[in-house]
Amino acid sequence: MARKHTPQRRHRQASKTALLIVGEGPDDQAFIKHMHQLFRSDYSDVKPTIEKQSGGSPGNIITNATRKYGHLAFDQRFLVLDADVPPTQQDHDKASKYGYKIILWSPTCLEGALLEVLGERAISHETAQQLKSRLHPRLAGHHTQPAAYAVLFTRAVLQASDNISVNTVRNALTGQLI
Repeated sequence: MARKHTPQRRHRQASKTALLIVGEGPDDQAFIKHMHQLFRSDYSDVKPTIEKQSGGSPGNIITNATRKYGHLAFDQRFLVLDADVPPTQQDHDKASKYGYKIILWSPTCLEGALLEVLGERAISHETAQQLKSRLHPRLAGHHTQPAAYAVLFTRAVLQASDNISVNTVRNALTGQLI
């Protein structure tokens, strides 16, 4: 007796939004990767690529990012920079020309934003280096490793954050800015 042939169903793969987030340095990349690990979902419509630059002025970071990633196809592009040296209008224009939106860590830098998430204020005269000195010893490892942020910055802590820059990066990762 012959079996009936039943056609196999083909599952359509939903298209995902290709997202590029470029941080100013390796600590930015590590924290953003940590946040992505906490908030990613198997059903997410966002496929992020999280990269880093090697610091420098906002203009240099924008130029390097546009050269390095300009030929790659991304639906959304973000540059995450420290606010201690704000980008000029020319920097904003260049980033916009190449499809980048700029997010500034506030106050001052990534570490200032993260201290604020923990309920500690960054004093207006504190430099980025002083904020790093306050935060880095409290991390569970080297600040360039995503796992270092896991103990202090849990999903619950980050969801309760009032820091606009941290929330903006989280929203980009979860597809809420797209």
